[in-house]
Amino acid sequence: MVTDYHQRLRPVIRYLEQHFCDLRSLDEIAAMANLSPFHFHRIFKAVTGEPLNEYLRRLRLEAAAHQLFYQKQSVTEVALNVGFSSSQSLAKAFRLRFGISPSQMRHCDQMETFTEMMRRSKIGHQLRKAGHAGHSTKDYADWRQSSFRSTKMKIETFPAGYLAFIRITGPYGQGYEPVCNQLYGYAQRHNLMQAPWLFIYHDNPEVTPSERCRTDVCILLSEKPATEAGIEVCDFMGGRYATHRQQVEAHAQYAEGWQQLIGEIVAQKLSCDESRPCFELYHSMDPQTGVADVSFCSAISE
Repeated sequence: MVTDYHQRLRPVIRYLEQHFCDLRSLDEIAAMANLSPFHFHRIFKAVTGEPLNEYLRRLRLEAAAHQLFYQKQSVTEVALNVGFSSSQSLAKAFRLRFGISPSQMRHCDQMETFTEMMRRSKIGHQLRKAGHAGHSTKDYADWRQSSFRSTKMKIETFPAGYLAFIRITGPYGQGYEPVCNQLYGYAQRHNLMQAPWLFIYHDNPEVTPSERCRTDVCILLSEKPATEAGIEVCDFMGGRYATHRQQVEAHAQYAEGWQQLIGEIVAQKLSCDESRPCFELYHSMDPQTGVADVSFCSAISE
């Protein structure tokens, strides 16, 4: 199925441009694009190059700068106008993005044009770099320069089967080792050592609080496995998946791998199937170094 996500998100983006200070709930915004909140964030970033929260913050700060320069409103008034809870929270974000305080913007020489003021501030490359400090992921456009080895996206069909799994609730990437050891012991006892391992992620950490994010650590089986205390079993639907395989050498590259896959899905106008889960398929992993050969897999419509 062909899906033009740029076209689908266009009315959503126009809505956000006009209502960034008075937004509907995330569920309603995602519904405008006929997407679940889980998929909306990834698709939105692939289309715009920015995560939703950063996109909205940028619009609010740009509106604040305009009001301070031209209308000379108080910093507190502007903060509330553009959706900040206080003048202090605006000032912190404003200085990080523009390199000057809201008061400096408000009291600048009226003979100086707004463009000149922006040029004199850190709004250029140096500012943008500072504004994104602390984020471990890269924009989609940067991945072509990434040093880790990867392959182009493929379309693969997985057969239906069964999953033996253990559920973890908490921040992604934390608390996995004891669960993996428990599932490894189960695989040994039931002669399932050759079965593929999957990590299924049920929640988007940009939407769901990290302590409530759910991960299923699974082994994929062709026949229904034996039951055992602590091990859950469910059906695996299989079907068509867009996959992106790469060697992961650092934790931050997992987020990069997912966003690269979603970017390629958007570019090829494939339609995501939200009835089936996204997962990581592990071909190998070195427990000493953490280096893994991983396929990132997102279900697509038939």
